[in-house]
Amino acid sequence: MNNLNNDPEDLSQANEQQPAHAGFVYKSEDDKLKEEMMRYPIEKLQLFTKMLRREALFKKATILNK
Repeated sequence: MNNLNNDPEDLSQANEQQPAHAGFVYKSEDDKLKEEMMRYPIEKLQLFTKMLRREALFKKATILNK
């Protein structure tokens, strides 16, 4: 121990990590493309098919106004 005045509160603050998700994250288009490029092929396929299913659902949907 180099420092004899170790306060437990000071130590807890030094070791405290930032929360994993602190709200909305705004990424640039380049960052988004880099992230998408690094996905596994099966994950890309799953996202693509999910997009197609969602598009088909919106085409079939009817909006009712009363």
